[in-house]
Amino acid sequence: MDKNKIIELEDFIFSVKEKPGVAARIMADIIGVLIGLKPAMIGDFSKNELKNMKVEKFEKIIAGLGLESVFFERHYYFNGKKKMIHEFCISKKVRLAEQTHVAFVELWSTMNDRGEILDQRKWAKVTKKIGRLLGYPRTAINDFTKDNAIENKDRIERMDRNRYYVHSAKYEDREFKMYDQKLNKAISNLTPKTTNLLTKNKKKRWLV
Repeated sequence: MDKNKIIELEDFIFSVKEKPGVAARIMADIIGVLIGLKPAMIGDFSKNELKNMKVEKFEKIIAGLGLESVFFERHYYFNGKKKMIHEFCISKKVRLAEQTHVAFVELWSTMNDRGEILDQRKWAKVTKKIGRLLGYPRTAINDFTKDNAIENKDRIERMDRNRYYVHSAKYEDREFKMYDQKLNKAISNLTPKTTNLLTKNKKKRWLV
């Protein structure tokens, strides 16, 4: 794994993304793919961000890391206005990147413009598929599709001390060791800007 190329990618993403926190999240997901923890990831660039970047350069850096990318546009409504976002899926295999794109299209079809679920059964099925494609622990995926009590105090506390996904109540620590800890160690070793930003929040777990 070429650390210099990873640093080049990190510098590129942080220079383009308008919000550093989102840049860090994208880098974390790509690192997850690079180390084999995540089969695929999904990210996006806004219209304004695209004005300040060269997509060809991004694709070249991604390819230089041995990764495949799939780009697509998505239209959505926000406050009654139609908007467009430019999204991408990345994987070591183009087939998995394409599957991730298709799965998210299926997911969006199960919800309305406000994000409310229209078809619970279909939503749960495709959410599980996406969870597997993104590499999240199976116990967390299953718990997420069953637990709709988003205002539950215990659930909120778990989300406050963790990142990346909603951990299950029963297997939180095991899930952390399976996914979060491995990813955070790799981030610490490979991406200084991402590490610096993510570790500023002392309330969230990092390596322990």
